[in-house]
This record gives sequence, C-alpha cells and structure tokens, in this order.
Amino acid sequence: MSTADLSAAIAAAAREVASSSYVVAMTGAGISVESGIPPFRGPGGLWTKHGEPSHEGYTRFLENPSAWWRREMERAVEPWVAELRQSVRNARPNPGHTALAGMESAGYVRSIITQNIDGLHTDAGTSNIVEIHGSRRYLRCVECGDRTPRSSLFATEVAPPCRVCGGPVKYDSVLFGEPIPPRVLEAARRETDRADCVIVVGSSSTVRPAGGLPRIARANGATLIEINISETRLSADCDVVIRASASAALPALLAAVRG
Repeated sequence: MSTADLSAAIAAAAREVASSSYVVAMTGAGISVESGIPPFRGPGGLWTKHGEPSHEGYTRFLENPSAWWRREMERAVEPWVAELRQSVRNARPNPGHTALAGMESAGYVRSIITQNIDGLHTDAGTSNIVEIHGSRRYLRCVECGDRTPRSSLFATEVAPPCRVCGGPVKYDSVLFGEPIPPRVLEAARRETDRADCVIVVGSSSTVRPAGGLPRIARANGATLIEINISETRLSADCDVVIRASASAALPALLAAVRG
C-alpha cells in the first residue's frame, strides 16, 4: 500500500469510527507479533517450526488432571508451547495495544474481543476485554467456570480442586479440543451484536468461532475495518482495508479520529 493509499485508508477508517456509536475491536495474533510473540502459522510461526500440535490436549487433561499437572511442573510440554510461554513472559504492549487503550479511554472503542491469551491489552490499559481463548493470568474450573488468579506462567504445584464445585482446574487458556466457555461466548456475541463498526486487527479470521464474529457483525449491518499486513479471507468483505502493521496503523487512526 502506497503512502497516499495508506493515508486515504486511515482517513476513511477514522470517518467510520467517528460516525459510529458502538465500535468493537477484534484482535488476533498479528497485533502481538510486534511485541515479540510469534504467530502460529506462516513464516516464523510456532507450528511452522515445530509442527502441528496434538488436538487431544483437552481430552488428555480430562482423562488424568493430576498427570497433566505433573507434566506441566516438569515442563514436559510441546516445544511450541515452551517457546510461546517464554515469548509471552518477555512481551510488553506495543503502540498498537496502547492506541486501542487510548481509543477506549477517549470513547471511540467500546470493547475488545481478542483471541490472544497474552494479557497485553490489559497491560496497555484497556478495561473492557473479552478474551475468547482465555487468559494467561487465570486458572479456571472446567465444570463451573470459576476463575482464580494465576501467579506464574510455569506450574509449581498441582492446582487444587475448584473452591466452588470441586471440579478439576486447568489454565484458563483454551486447549485444543476444549469448548469455549459459554459465558465467554455469550459476552463475545453480545458485543458483536451491539457493534455498528468493527475493527479487525491482525487476525486471519479463519479460526472459529472468533473468526466468524466479524461476519456476524457484517450481517447485522456493521461497518468492517481491517488492519493487517496481509490479505485475509475477510478482506473482500471489508469497507476499509488498511495494509499496515497494528503499531503503525492504530496510532495513526487514533490521531485521525481525534482530528
């Protein structure tokens, strides 16, 4: 995208944001790449380097939670998991995260629905967040959904049974094969249905159910704005496409909306 085209796209996006009453941002792995967290697929992706992960993670947890936790304490995890955790531990919010927090505090963005578990939107200062794949900051009961703070990225003991119902407890982040907690899905759908403008940032829009939310918003009549360095399956359905990184596009968008 040329400089002139980029400026025109940011100006068009700013007009859409300014004229909308309920703007929701939906973020994917792309926004956190600039904070040093690698993507899963594509060049440099965790699964590209280490191979596709097992899709039986949740089944294995349910079969024997104690054994699952022992493997965690021994750090006997898949290489891609080890690399992801190390990168998350070292990551800090980038200007894209900070700009979204600024857009929320200024009243332009009402909420963020994120696929990321890294907590960087919280670190940047955003308050209304739906973490659809969970958060590295919590443990969660798989039966009643009760969440408790998590002190470390690395397990030092077996998590005790749920304080509410006695069910098994795991990390809040969603494992392969694990359903999204109903309350989280409901919150994401509620925000999607309220939106009259959605900013999709750094997402391939292919992973369900999160990837389907922009299309639901579109069907409801919302305007779609995409910020991504690459074309996605959603691009053709968007009203405005900004071909730039989140850390470049979002601060420029915030400045343009402020005028």
